[in-house]
This record gives sequence, C-alpha cells and structure tokens, in this order.
Amino acid sequence: MKNRIYTSFEEVDKDLKVLNLRRQIAQEEIKGDLADIKRRFEPPELLSFIRDGILKKLLLSWLVGFILRKIRKQ
Repeated sequence: MKNRIYTSFEEVDKDLKVLNLRRQIAQEEIKGDLADIKRRFEPPELLSFIRDGILKKLLLSWLVGFILRKIRKQ
C-alpha cells in the first residue's frame, strides 16, 4: 500500500483489516507450497521420479547402443 494520510480511525481500521487478510492469504499459500514440497520428497514420489527419469534414460541409452552394435556388425 502507498503512503497515505488518514482522516479517521475507520480508514486505519479498514486498511489494517485488508493487510491482515493479505497476510493470512500469504500464510496459507506458504502452507500449501510447503505441503507440496513435502509430498514431492516422499518415498513413492522419489521412486517414481527415479523410475521415470533415470530408468528411461538408461533404457534409451541401452537401446541406442544395442542398435548401433547391430548396425556395426552388418
């Protein structure tokens, strides 16, 4: 919020309520982000990351090597 001059306590109270609500929203967003981060580091999620990432790369490199060996033998 920008600096402003207040003419009544009601204006101050209104802005304080708005700021408090924004703070609460930010806290809830952080809680959601933290829960998402925790979920990503749980064993099933890590295993699926390893399986999907590393195993696919290994399988692809093995397949390319296999094809290249077959081509070289011919």
